[in-house]
Amino acid sequence: MIDSTSLRAAAWHRPDSGARRGVTLVELLIVIVVIGILSGVAASRLDWGAYRADATSRAVMAELANAQRRAVSLQEDVEVILPDSLHLQVHDDANNNGSIEAGERLRTVPLDDGFVFSQGSAPAVPAPANPTPLTLIVFRRDGSASHSGTLYLSDGSYDPACKHCRAVSVARATGRATWYSYATGGWQRAN
Repeated sequence: MIDSTSLRAAAWHRPDSGARRGVTLVELLIVIVVIGILSGVAASRLDWGAYRADATSRAVMAELANAQRRAVSLQEDVEVILPDSLHLQVHDDANNNGSIEAGERLRTVPLDDGFVFSQGSAPAVPAPANPTPLTLIVFRRDGSASHSGTLYLSDGSYDPACKHCRAVSVARATGRATWYSYATGGWQRAN
């Protein structure tokens, strides 16, 4: 009769069946090289400019939404001004008179490097968006905007297809911003 102690001892000291465990350093290096080659091929096919254009338009849209929230929470007008093609200015108009005075908050927000407020070679955005280019938006205490219109963005380079052109449209009644992409050769709502 076989006792349980001798069975455990026999199981613990099995003879090596020839199967090895783990991987060698050479096998690991081969896998790493193959992954590196595949990621290099995939990265070269990505359009980084489109990702940057999307990020820039989302940042502009976030600034507009933040200005609208400030107008509602502070119960005062908040102006978004385009002083040039590279910056936004956000002005908390404490006395609602439309002019920048001492003591009122004024913040300048630069666009992402290489992008400008410009329509580029793209046509105007289609309805229901208002294609009128904006240079000033005033958000009121109730969240509405002074008027509707569109902020056009492009990467500043010559691109007849305008693959990196984007637009942020503002609705007057609600003050809501919506962004559009021209990457496919026609304006597509991107929200």
